Amino acid sequence: MASPPAIEAQSPRPGRAAGLAGHGNASIVLYNILYWPYLILSCAVLFWPALLVYLATFAWDRHLRVLHRFTSAWGGHYLARAPFAGVTVEGRENVPVGPAYVYVSNHQSMVDILAVFATGLDYKWVSKVENFYAPFIGWTMVLNGYIPLKRGHLPSILRMFRRCEAALARGNSVFVFPEGTRSPDGNLQSFFRGAFVLSTRNEAPIVPVVIDGTAEILGKGSKRIVPRPVLVRVLPPIDPASVDHDDRRLREVVHAQMVAELSRMRGTSPAAG
Repeated sequence: MASPPAIEAQSPRPGRAAGLAGHGNASIVLYNILYWPYLILSCAVLFWPALLVYLATFAWDRHLRVLHRFTSAWGGHYLARAPFAGVTVEGRENVPVGPAYVYVSNHQSMVDILAVFATGLDYKWVSKVENFYAPFIGWTMVLNGYIPLKRGHLPSILRMFRRCEAALARGNSVFVFPEGTRSPDGNLQSFFRGAFVLSTRNEAPIVPVVIDGTAEILGKGSKRIVPRPVLVRVLPPIDPASVDHDDRRLREVVHAQMVAELSRMRGTSPAAG
């Protein structure tokens, strides 16, 4: 069974900058009638080659990077290869290969996960535990060694923190949405401290990742896909030593940078937050 094509940074094709939004409600309804069954059925099919990749590589690929790359191609193609959509990734060259990083991103939509997969970066997701129970895709998350979190449950938070520290110690990066949940308005919300404590305690640089366009595709609480191109910008790493390993200062610096970058991407003045 062939694997999905490798995901590359893609610029939106001429004439589709606005996605499908300008084509009328009937077109969007038809798109959803086709898209959701394709997503569900393809997950059921692609789990099996993912399992084969795991069985063929886990003995020698201790970071499970081959499986993660397959999973990234699988997850990313739902956005990067979708008609009227696409992903443009900028700034990957800002992240040198080698060190373990703590990636942090804004969170506008469930589609952010697909956008991050399309970057091709190496990391272990930190994700809410409910996602691990989803058939096929959740099972693949388990195979990848991604890190579950039950929000608001202290024992789970502590387990998540220990697993993140162990991943960083082994040379694996981790990826966190520090807002904790999706933004209701697309603007950057306040950050929880966890990712920044991880960074300062483990000497792992923070890499801010800024996403724009996903809220218009699938807003919080919505089940209707309205495809459009998405921009993902990877900013340079921030060494925790630059703020004297003060996680609160690091959180403030990263938040300010991401607010400013999101504003530049949108061509607006920085929003408060």
